Amino acid sequence: MNKLIKRISALVTAAFVAGAAMPAALAADGTEEKAVSLRMAAYYDEAGRLVGVKRVGEGLNDDELEVLVGLFEPSNAVTAKVFAWTAELEPVEGKAKTVDLGGDGNSVVILHTNDMHGSLVGSSSVIGSDYVAALKKAENAILADGGDATQGVALASQSKGMDIIKIMNAAGYDVMALGNHEFDYGQEQLRKFRELANFPIISANTYVDGNILCGAEDNNGENVIIEKNGIKVGIFALTTRSTATSTKPENLTGVEFRDEIATAKEQVEKLDAEGADVIVALVHMGILDDAAECTSRELALALKDTELDAIIDGHSHSVVDEVVEGTNIALAQTGTGSANVGHMEITVADDGKVTVDETLLSGAFFNELTPDAEVTAVINELNGELSETLKQPIGVTANTLWGGSVNGKIAESRSGETNLGDLICDAMIAEAEDIVPADKKGLPIVAIENGGGFRTAIPNGEMNIGSVINCLPFANAVMTKEITPAVLYTALESFVSSVTAQDKETGFLTASYSGSFPQIGGMSFVYDPNAEKGAKITSVALNNGTAVDREDADTKLVLVSNDYVIGNAAFADCPFIAEGSGLTESVLAYIAELTENGKKPLELPVAEGRIKTVNHDPNRKYTARFSVKGEGVPAELTAIVDGSEAFTGKVTDGVLELELPDGPHAVKLYEDQTEVYVNNYSGNGTVEDYNGLHLGWPELEYVAE
Repeated sequence: MNKLIKRISALVTAAFVAGAAMPAALAADGTEEKAVSLRMAAYYDEAGRLVGVKRVGEGLNDDELEVLVGLFEPSNAVTAKVFAWTAELEPVEGKAKTVDLGGDGNSVVILHTNDMHGSLVGSSSVIGSDYVAALKKAENAILADGGDATQGVALASQSKGMDIIKIMNAAGYDVMALGNHEFDYGQEQLRKFRELANFPIISANTYVDGNILCGAEDNNGENVIIEKNGIKVGIFALTTRSTATSTKPENLTGVEFRDEIATAKEQVEKLDAEGADVIVALVHMGILDDAAECTSRELALALKDTELDAIIDGHSHSVVDEVVEGTNIALAQTGTGSANVGHMEITVADDGKVTVDETLLSGAFFNELTPDAEVTAVINELNGELSETLKQPIGVTANTLWGGSVNGKIAESRSGETNLGDLICDAMIAEAEDIVPADKKGLPIVAIENGGGFRTAIPNGEMNIGSVINCLPFANAVMTKEITPAVLYTALESFVSSVTAQDKETGFLTASYSGSFPQIGGMSFVYDPNAEKGAKITSVALNNGTAVDREDADTKLVLVSNDYVIGNAAFADCPFIAEGSGLTESVLAYIAELTENGKKPLELPVAEGRIKTVNHDPNRKYTARFSVKGEGVPAELTAIVDGSEAFTGKVTDGVLELELPDGPHAVKLYEDQTEVYVNNYSGNGTVEDYNGLHLGWPELEYVAE
């Protein structure tokens, strides 16, 4: 015990021996929080004697606090009190929070994750699997996953999910439900997952050619019974029937997804007959009606009179902790991307009554734990291998693909069209053409990518896997919905509202650079930045030239986008059609198609004119300025503009001035030089200072012959 703990232990003991007032936990309204530097849990035995003290951190809600206090309880402790202390190590006056460490009957903990999408490596927003493993060991818990673990970030996509299974093995997962994205790499790769996994990957309603898909010699592919602390926990898994439209059709040859409710009733009867004390459905179904033929809440209602005790859910990326109304069945889901971990404590009383207590554990909770060193070592090894994989070339781009913060200043994709935005949208359209069902084939497809959804540019020259992945850090999935022209107009009006004005003489836009500004495909539009919000879009046309009517609420269009944009309120009531691969995988596949697997360069213009303002003037010229670095810079220089055209300008005090046509351009002095970007609409290369931000001029390096 260190000096601080000894000091606080003495203070706690003295307070209770003297019969002093109980020190307080933090006030519910947070008013005392700023004055508190730490909290301590004091543990007491049946006689009320102090038997231990543990420091507990800030930022935990009451449920997390109780889990943490229980995690470190001494074996002879029956109660604990949590105290708040000032920076001077004086207890805050008030009532202490009491935690009951006992319980009627035996209990078992199920730690659960869902929709990790490859996010198993800890960061500011991700709870690392090495921390989850440490908690599992500390609680002797069952560790379960609700599916969609193997697709998402680079670690997943570049190993086709195998590295994710390796980390899950190391972390000690006990069981996993089959998610729709486990099919993304094909059935053969799914078989490899199952062979590599030290835990069963199961789905009771998924069949291939009439047989349970996940069946194996050591696993029936439907369910498991795991015994902990004398409690037999029966777990069966279900995969949503909507998987048929949630991955590429060619990955589902011969696969059948049977009715979830009928299958669940059969599974509950089987597990009950096999002596399970507790029955849990581990499902990849979700709570959203438009994304599942049967939701997890509907499942609970249908099984309310059975022995089912809890549902651990996935698929809809929702945060859920409830007892489904009209039932006694607990329902839990943790969101996505390992932002939270579920802690389901199940108690079985002597009379057999089952009580389920769910707590959602945040990153702040795991900050109190020491990660499992063996799992950390596995993660570090795989990350090291990944860094080499990301360096693998995939071809050459003749032009810089612009996106994110160009020249380190203005986020171009948040105020206007960029060629990287065009590429991403075209890649999504190619994906949509593969995944839309037969009854939607032939409908016009339009694509929208939010300008904040891709973060960096890809410089002209050699591209590698990492350069694409760095652009798309959010592990988004490609999704489609059925929309109408009226819905499209409403959405576009919202997305361009961040652009509030345009100088009619120079073209310069005033904007808040919102990440919602759209990049588009399959269509073009014209808008007026100076118009009122909600009335900026003046026209929309499909690629075939067909004008889109703002009032048309009948014509059917297919919208393809990432899952973040698909969830926008403008599309909330639109029917879901199908889900495809991860966005990163789609873009990589599309680049491979355009370059014939790297055999020819990728050549894209800086912009195609998909997005124009009413003040666009093709005859307008503007002066673009560049800071030229190097020795012996001549008074006149000729630059290469947009990969081919030569423009000559004068150099004054190290600044090159070029007269360029209206709009964005990529500029360099030499063929092998990295391009820089100028745009009179955003101010890059035309405005030196804007809104308190010093933009400066794009830099070109001159090399004397």
